Amino acid sequence: MVSSRDCCYCTFVMSNRCSGWTAAVGRTPFSIHVLGRARELVRSGGLSALVVAAMRRYVIDSRTFFLYEHNHRAPAGTRLVPRPEGFDDCLVEGNEAADSAAAGHSDFRDSVPGARRALDRGAVALCVYHGRDVAHVGWVATSRAARRALDRLGYEVRFDRGESWTGAAFTAPRFRNHGLLTYSCQRRFDYLLSAGFTVSRAAVATDNDASHHVTMRFEPRVYAIGRQSRILCWRRWTERPVTPSDLA
Repeated sequence: MVSSRDCCYCTFVMSNRCSGWTAAVGRTPFSIHVLGRARELVRSGGLSALVVAAMRRYVIDSRTFFLYEHNHRAPAGTRLVPRPEGFDDCLVEGNEAADSAAAGHSDFRDSVPGARRALDRGAVALCVYHGRDVAHVGWVATSRAARRALDRLGYEVRFDRGESWTGAAFTAPRFRNHGLLTYSCQRRFDYLLSAGFTVSRAAVATDNDASHHVTMRFEPRVYAIGRQSRILCWRRWTERPVTPSDLA
């Protein structure tokens, strides 16, 4: 039990060393990021979605999560699905690379709280685009600092033992049911494997049946059920063993 007051390989890889693209977007004020995310939530789920997201982020949150451990022993990409037709993708490493991507696409950082900080700390984003639009974003982190920029859940990722983290994936509502999460998972897993990380950990809310179903396609070990309780700056995290009824 933990209590705290702490308020893939792809079509092309963009890194801070990339050339041939012109950086078009500078640093955006925090208020612009908040407004962009709020607008996206209202457009996709209505005012109620915005209220729920704000309450969970700033006031109160009580949810349970499946906790997964993936073992990456062979490339996943050959086992599941190709990139869905009509979409492009890239791995973005660093804010300079994200600036370059924003020259030809919408800037995914406007819809992801903490994205700039995460990229500065070494997290890598897998972005899937449909034309200029951001259709999907998923993340990987290979250090505690990179993960903390995106995820504050209390389950352990043993970075000092070579483990990695995946999560914070989001698909824009109008692009759902195109297999983008499955494609994103296999790309990110293949990226981690190619970088020498054979184990990753992740979490999915127990009421998110669609994401759980996709995750289970990769045959992870579901090692626990975690619960987050949060009121303002106070957090409590607990874990319990998985029972057969949890996975029924």
